[in-house]
Amino acid sequence: MGQYEIIKKLERVGQDILETSRSELYMYMRFLAMAFGGFRYAPSDKTGGVGTDGYYIYYSPMFLIEKYRTDMKWVNRAYLHMIFHCMFRHPSSREGRVKEIWDIACDIAAEHLIDSLKYGGIRRDMTAEKRRIYSLVDDNIKTVSAQAVYRLLEGMGLNDEEIKNIASEFFVDDHEFWTVYDNVEQTLQMPDNSQDENSQNNSDGEDDDSSGPINPGNSDKKGKENKNKGTPNKKDFDDKWKDISSKTQTDMDTFSRQKADEAGELLKYIKIENRERYNYRDFLRKFFTRKEVMKLDLDSFDYIYYTYGLKVYNNMPLIEPLEYKDDKKIDEFAIVLDTSASCSGELIKGFLNETYSVLRDNESFFRKINVHIIQCDSKVQSDMVITCREDFEKYVKSFEARGFGGTDFRPAFEYLNSLIEEGKAENLKGMIYFTDGFGTYPEKMPPYETAFVFLNESYDDSGVPPWAAEIIVESEELLKNGGI
Repeated sequence: MGQYEIIKKLERVGQDILETSRSELYMYMRFLAMAFGGFRYAPSDKTGGVGTDGYYIYYSPMFLIEKYRTDMKWVNRAYLHMIFHCMFRHPSSREGRVKEIWDIACDIAAEHLIDSLKYGGIRRDMTAEKRRIYSLVDDNIKTVSAQAVYRLLEGMGLNDEEIKNIASEFFVDDHEFWTVYDNVEQTLQMPDNSQDENSQNNSDGEDDDSSGPINPGNSDKKGKENKNKGTPNKKDFDDKWKDISSKTQTDMDTFSRQKADEAGELLKYIKIENRERYNYRDFLRKFFTRKEVMKLDLDSFDYIYYTYGLKVYNNMPLIEPLEYKDDKKIDEFAIVLDTSASCSGELIKGFLNETYSVLRDNESFFRKINVHIIQCDSKVQSDMVITCREDFEKYVKSFEARGFGGTDFRPAFEYLNSLIEEGKAENLKGMIYFTDGFGTYPEKMPPYETAFVFLNESYDDSGVPPWAAEIIVESEELLKNGGI
């Protein structure tokens, strides 16, 4: 047998190992059928182990054969590990973060989820170091996502040696294939589909598998390649795996409910990942109301007729500008800050700055307003009424959180309701409550719009009343707005 035949045989054995692992996992986790179908397999000399770009699982045949021979459970875990990376869009979310820490955070999040599953085919003994890291994560994070773990590790100020030790403890797959999503101009040619046995069965040479190259339309029917054929693309990757994640959630909630109950925290995390995101800035603008403001409406003013009148009619303008315009203005609303022990002062300050930046951009907002900034844990700690730009800036710069007790949302609602009854907040349009969600919600709907703003990586929305809106924000975005 020649060298070429040996190489091809090793490649087929590697592919058989991955297919065997997929079949074994599928018997227990059928709700992941869409995810299992999201990959093809391709040998690669760019890795000494396994890795994925969300379309192919790339592998080193010799590495995979050795791992399968010595530890089949490791192969099963690695397969699931890569699926979870993709379902939670880890490969395409690294932009703006430190690569080494983000890679570790993604591995910890994936492994933490795998270790919550109750399937013997993936259970392995944990080292003391791994238990220590899990304990650190669980003590500081309510919902263990890659984003939350990243922020925790980044705040620990780890040195290079500590980063290396943690990385080695959780290392499973090669993240080098993620780099294609770091730079939109970078190109990465996908493997030739002819290596896939299924594609060889297509008589016209075309591949009808939707999990194949991202841009199948970039090749003509004769199979001719153009510049972008097979080049992964961040948007397509996100769309593909968002669809898979959404369909997996539906399956777990319906047909596979019994099995889903044994899937640890997987369904909870999928629901969080699939929750519709609303732009906080857009939501805040919903509080803008149409009003007549005494101001020159320069948009409807025609200088041609104006100057023509001055010239022809002896300094008498032919047309006068309107003295009013229809403008957006916020009358009165409340910002409630959860200052319980579980909320970070820096994130609260970032949230205030994000709010201020939206209001500052609206030219009429600071003319006549009443913004109640209320701090509340298990009771209302303070209420600062802001009436101008200077007051808002001063409050944010000198902000100091008060409270740090338990969390109860009802006192803030009761306080605002009392202001309305006393005639002190007659034009209250709505309330925005920044919190982690771990508290007691009111049962009765208030006479104003209400929105709860949660951090993406750490919140509980299980008790949010149906009459309240939910807005999810990223902690990194708020921390960027830490100061005016």
